[in-house]
Amino acid sequence: MENTVKLYEKDAYCRSFTAKVISCTANENGYDVVLEQSAFFPEGGGQKGDNGRLGDAVVTDTQIVGDVIVHKTDKPIEVGSEVSGEIDWDVRFDRMQNHSAEHIVSGVACSLYGCSNVGFHLGDDCMMVDFDKKLSAEDIAKIELASNKAVFDNIEIIAIYPTKEEIPTLQYRSKLDIEENLRLIQIGDVDCCACCAPHVAKTGEIGLIKITSFAPYKNGTRIEIAAGYRALADYTLLNNENKTIMKMLSAPRDKTAEFVSRQLEQISTVSREKQSLVRELAIARLSVTRVGDNGYSFCEKCSFDDLRYCSNTLAEQNIAMCVLLSETAENEYIYVVSSKETEVTSTVKQLNAAFSGKGGGKPNYAQGKLSGSRNEIESMLAELLK
Repeated sequence: MENTVKLYEKDAYCRSFTAKVISCTANENGYDVVLEQSAFFPEGGGQKGDNGRLGDAVVTDTQIVGDVIVHKTDKPIEVGSEVSGEIDWDVRFDRMQNHSAEHIVSGVACSLYGCSNVGFHLGDDCMMVDFDKKLSAEDIAKIELASNKAVFDNIEIIAIYPTKEEIPTLQYRSKLDIEENLRLIQIGDVDCCACCAPHVAKTGEIGLIKITSFAPYKNGTRIEIAAGYRALADYTLLNNENKTIMKMLSAPRDKTAEFVSRQLEQISTVSREKQSLVRELAIARLSVTRVGDNGYSFCEKCSFDDLRYCSNTLAEQNIAMCVLLSETAENEYIYVVSSKETEVTSTVKQLNAAFSGKGGGKPNYAQGKLSGSRNEIESMLAELLK
């Protein structure tokens, strides 16, 4: 089968076209349609394939086999007929903006810090790039600033096709050694990179590049980028969130973080005070049932930390082994078993076995949860702690 003429290589802004249908074969989910020429970009280079329409058939995906573009459609199209094609331009342009932004960011990172782009993914919601060098927050800020300067300079983006003889003389980024049919995307002196995808004509069409996050990844750095309409959507989202926080806290636009920090400090203080009061109340209400040198008690509305605090207090009252329990909202009982001198392992195992319990710990301390009635648990504790 003859290679498909790739209209997107000649004109990335070609949205509609007509073409002769070369073949149409059924697949598991629809049909594979091959045309003599196509403006649909097939999946490749980290970018998804275009979708759109061929006549009244919906194109759900576009792939390439060798140099033949295969359009995945929901309906068959008559072989030999002329069909009109229309790509989903909003999706295509979004990808063009972001892919061009990735080239700029990667070119800048390479020139500033000697980074190599070792991974790239352009999804519908996010774009990720992996660099082989560790980058700091300051490095990321410099890359972002320089990248946006390249956008504001409105540099022309061109595709060049060097000859086999010219390739060894050129400096360009590429993950593969390509000896022929090399296509390079040149962005002034910012970047030159091997790429098969369509790009915007000038960097100004990108609008804005924002590095939304970065983190260490495989001895390098993974960054997430939003460009063009995605960057606008990201800013709109965060701006609206900030406005909501401003209203809730009566905070100035540029002081929300400071006001939130104050609120968190106040909440932390109140939380500590509450915890202290809860524990004081738990100690005040604590009524220990003594069983020889040991003892147990049922406490109201206590957490594991509260029970542990109470058990430490009881340890000073010459109670050899102490079992403290508190009922949960699920009608179960959390427990803490502690002892300064003897092991609690046997006691805990027997409690767990009798009441479908789960838990454990160290030889002299354990915690867990039991399922059973208070009367049943008390009866067993009276026997175990003798």
